[in-house]
Amino acid sequence: MEAKPDTAMSRSQDPEKKALLEVFELKTWFSSSSGMFARQKQHIRAVDGVSFRIRQNETLGLVGESGCGKTTLGRTLLGLETATSGHVIFKDRPLLSLSRKEMDQMRRHLQVVFQDPLSSLNPRMNVINIVTEGLVRFGMLKGSRQEHARRLLAEVGMDEAMIYRFPHEFSGGQRQRINIARAVSLRPDLIICDEAVSALDVSIQAQVINLLLTLQEQHFLSYLFISHDLSVVSNIADRVAVMYLGQIVETGSTAEVIREPLHPYTRMLIAALPVAGKKKVDSSGVKGETPLYTARPEGCRFNPRCRQAMDVCRRTAPDEIRQNSRSVRCHLYS
Repeated sequence: MEAKPDTAMSRSQDPEKKALLEVFELKTWFSSSSGMFARQKQHIRAVDGVSFRIRQNETLGLVGESGCGKTTLGRTLLGLETATSGHVIFKDRPLLSLSRKEMDQMRRHLQVVFQDPLSSLNPRMNVINIVTEGLVRFGMLKGSRQEHARRLLAEVGMDEAMIYRFPHEFSGGQRQRINIARAVSLRPDLIICDEAVSALDVSIQAQVINLLLTLQEQHFLSYLFISHDLSVVSNIADRVAVMYLGQIVETGSTAEVIREPLHPYTRMLIAALPVAGKKKVDSSGVKGETPLYTARPEGCRFNPRCRQAMDVCRRTAPDEIRQNSRSVRCHLYS
């Protein structure tokens, strides 16, 4: 597994580069009922105090096991879920306090590529209408739809003659390219890629990642790249944020996190990656499975699975420790 080259990471970590998105102590909780007659209310803390920032022309990889809250975080930023508390600043505007009309206008700058290429496309619309729908809605269509559709398909490496076909006529990789063409049509500042390549074959994954990197350079895009696969994230992300049970437990440049992981959970994710020609050895020192949100452990949320857990880990939740570009939430470094 190779991380994105250091040249790209040094570019993204330029302190002079302005933050495009800033998230402060974001929480998204859901209520659930339990007990006889469902009188006992519980909170599912899907996102529980998350903070990070994304600079212009930067890719932040958000990685963690399924169910850790990654998708809920992305949906909250898009306004598809309601935040419980926290602050989100996007293009110098408080995203969570915008009216519905203001948020609709902001969507021109904030786009998304979903996991399932087929279900995110309207089966009754052909490609020409799919990729130009946003241009029509925001009054950005100058010239004919055909001209814009052909240009957008060419940008994502597809035959221009396909603009009159429907989603069911394409392969999974082609459908995801159409989704990407639709997302970049509005020339947004930030695209949230929610498991955008997880449903594709490995060879197609590499092609789509290369396409995203090319479009990033062409249009000065920023990405929040959400994935459960650290090996995929390492090929596109400038920085990595590792998420566990609603919290970010480690951040850093991609090369640093992979070369020297700090949190035991990050080491587990790296140890789980397959390496060609090598026998699988579990050196992570991690055990067990992710607990339910309704049965969240006291103290450090990872302590039941960590063989390095101490008494303090079972009593007290660790604070975030920062040093330069790295941060970790673990008592081992207190």
